[in-house]
Amino acid sequence: MQFEAFKIENEQVVLNILNENDAEDLYQALIHSLPVFRKFPASMPWVMQEPSLDSSKAFCRSRVLALLNKENFVYSIRDAKTYAFIGVIDIHKIDWVNNTAAVGFWANVAYHGQGYMTEALRLFVDDLIENKGFKQLDAFVDTENVKARQLCLRANFYLSEIEYQSAQNPIDGSMRDICLYKLESKV
Repeated sequence: MQFEAFKIENEQVVLNILNENDAEDLYQALIHSLPVFRKFPASMPWVMQEPSLDSSKAFCRSRVLALLNKENFVYSIRDAKTYAFIGVIDIHKIDWVNNTAAVGFWANVAYHGQGYMTEALRLFVDDLIENKGFKQLDAFVDTENVKARQLCLRANFYLSEIEYQSAQNPIDGSMRDICLYKLESKV
């Protein structure tokens, strides 16, 4: 399948549909970043599974199928100059009738604080609103995930509400507070 039509890029980052060719880079980024990601298991429950190259390949294949079914669009984020794998960004919870969806994202901790994710998230949501016709995008972030919260604000989302005790921590069963960030079309 050709994914070129889905490519989104600027001078700093390239977003491409995640596919099996990304599996090794995805796996390495997960291995490197897992200790940080596991601080937020209620909002990122998938981090509790032990990563493997086979599971990364299976995930990539499953996301291509989800794309074909128009359920979930997952993109790799790469440095435009070096093509280094930065992370992943996606659109899910898509409501095609009302043109709303949620976005999710994560970056290899080796690239935190370098502006890649701010650039990628801005580029992604601008494309979704300006070119794909979405009216509202949501991002759900653990209240303690300060970096992700700041990222949402830098990408022009606003804090709509805090959903108190709305997500269960799979480790200890405690309830976590989740921030709901929104970005709405100005049209």
